Amino acid sequence: YWKGHLVKAQIALAKGKQAHDKRATLKDRQWNIDKQRLVRHNNR
Repeated sequence: YWKGHLVKAQIALAKGKQAHDKRATLKDRQWNIDKQRLVRHNNR
């Protein structure tokens, strides 16, 4: 971004997810897929 006649840059550092966070995310994602599959199957 510009500040007066100077150009300034912002730099951020991000950390990846840890193993237990990944497991919870995968479990939630799989549950949502299974829910959608059940709803589609039961609506027939």
